[in-house]
Amino acid sequence: QAILAQSSRQQNSNLARMSGYKGGGAGGGKSKVAVYGGAFNPPTNAHIQLATEIVHSGCVDEVWLCPCGPRPDKPKMKTTPEQRYTMCELAVNTMVSPTFPVKVTPHEVKETMATYDSLSWLKANHPDCEFSFVIGSDWLQPGTDLRTWESKEGVTGEKMINEFDFLVLKRPGYEVEDLSVFGPRFSWMELPHGFALVESSASSTEVRKRAAYNWSHDPDHADSLSALDGLVAPGVHAFILRHKLYKHLAEASLVRSGTGKAS
Repeated sequence: QAILAQSSRQQNSNLARMSGYKGGGAGGGKSKVAVYGGAFNPPTNAHIQLATEIVHSGCVDEVWLCPCGPRPDKPKMKTTPEQRYTMCELAVNTMVSPTFPVKVTPHEVKETMATYDSLSWLKANHPDCEFSFVIGSDWLQPGTDLRTWESKEGVTGEKMINEFDFLVLKRPGYEVEDLSVFGPRFSWMELPHGFALVESSASSTEVRKRAAYNWSHDPDHADSLSALDGLVAPGVHAFILRHKLYKHLAEASLVRSGTGKAS
């Protein structure tokens, strides 16, 4: 509880600091910021690696990780927004250098915010920044339409794609022949100098599965969560272990199998 209280105070401090941030891109103009949203449950090395590659692309000046707030649509998510925000801070502050322009924004921690509402909040509170939203090409396939996305104002997808830029990551198996059909504010995230995009497949789903395995085989110490080594930052690894995150997944699995319940 003390750690979470301290985390909450840190969030307020970070929010105040970021709200007063004076951006400055090349030439002294507005800073171009890519908003990388997600549950980050937990943030993995792949998330941080992708954030750094977006910076290396030169498409933007900074990347802000944006862990989502409460998720009524995911009632089985037991990790709190504060815990996920804290893990994002631990990951960023232990995996990249102090001056590398990857940050974490806490503005969604206290409330559920739709993408348009979140981007509008950032725009209003950081007038010295120009925001773009990071999506994958899998979001631009037949059957998915950003124009139908809703916010507290109703269906605002059309407003969203007219008011904000979208930085699109190419996903294997999700081809987009002509990005321009989605509007003039969509652009590919591509690396300069012929560099290849370096990615990891360390997903949050896989980390949770491995954590549950460790907890199910060692209910007291989770075998020090050895299955997570190399997949998450050391600070995130320690936070998960200390707070027994994802232990409930092992307990639920044991109950379903009828073999008992982890202590």
